[in-house]
Amino acid sequence: MNPTLIIFLYIFLQIFFLLPIKDKRSRRRGFPWVTTLLVALNVVVYIGVAFTVYQQPHEPDQPYWLGIYPFMEVPYLIINHEGLGALSALTSTYLHADTGHLLGNMFVLWFFGRKVEDATGHLSFALLYTLCGFTASLMSVSVNTIITGGHIPGFGASGAIAGVMGAYLFLYSNEKVLTLVSTWLAPALPVIPGFCFIPIPIPLWLPAWVFILSQVAKDALLGQLAIEAYKLGQTLPLGVGVFAHIGGLLGGMLFIYLFIRPEVVAGQR
Repeated sequence: MNPTLIIFLYIFLQIFFLLPIKDKRSRRRGFPWVTTLLVALNVVVYIGVAFTVYQQPHEPDQPYWLGIYPFMEVPYLIINHEGLGALSALTSTYLHADTGHLLGNMFVLWFFGRKVEDATGHLSFALLYTLCGFTASLMSVSVNTIITGGHIPGFGASGAIAGVMGAYLFLYSNEKVLTLVSTWLAPALPVIPGFCFIPIPIPLWLPAWVFILSQVAKDALLGQLAIEAYKLGQTLPLGVGVFAHIGGLLGGMLFIYLFIRPEVVAGQR
């Protein structure tokens, strides 16, 4: 695909900011203990790291997160069995760069996780989430080893959360989700300093697949752009784990078959 077309499509999608508020599906099986525990664990880990590791003095040319590097997903280290190896695929899932990174991930996890946990049960949801984290890491490590050399670290819960979104997409693709739709030009057009136009969001009931696949499309376009850069002998630092997102989503859509309650399947017929 032409890189110019990829950039145009990505900017077009990035302009529209979709924020899911609620869906029409009610939970039937009580409190979402695992989803709540995952959110709490991510918050506790972030607070602990932010007030210890992130506060440590470091050289101006060194990243503030250097202290958690051994716990990050670094393809080169995993492939060469150094550091924590494959275990870093798990530890990196509970690390976040900043408060915005954490809050964005936890919001999406809370929104989709409760409904998927209701469809699978508590223990099964915990296993599903963990497996999605590993499939996200597998995709990320495999692709980034080729196109970036495998030295760029990755961290964050978004890969595993993408798996939860994939499971939700499989279960409830046509479920209506109340979504606030607005335009957000600043992230899409960083070349215009200080320019950000956000009108009053318009609430719309959209099918779940619209929200989820719009996120997937952005990741796919960025990933394709990185691949095109690799073909030209260049490395494009994305700053976003797009291949982890895609791997996690595919894992969620696949593994939900193993964990979905039989009565949920029967109820969808």
